[in-house]
Amino acid sequence: MNNEKRKNLATINTLSKNTTCNNAIYTLYLHSKLQKSKEDIKNNKVMTIEESKERLKKKYANFNVQ
Repeated sequence: MNNEKRKNLATINTLSKNTTCNNAIYTLYLHSKLQKSKEDIKNNKVMTIEESKERLKKKYANFNVQ
């Protein structure tokens, strides 16, 4: 069994017995997104708020956040 399946099973095993299918799927989705974010931070694939604002200004002409 690969590592991803083991992580998913570990996450599922933390859920309560009365968890709905939708809640289980959402929990798996959330855990995968958090893991991806942790990897991006570790690999320095992040941008500052200023860089993000500039990127949005280029994409959307009316973007203006203080």
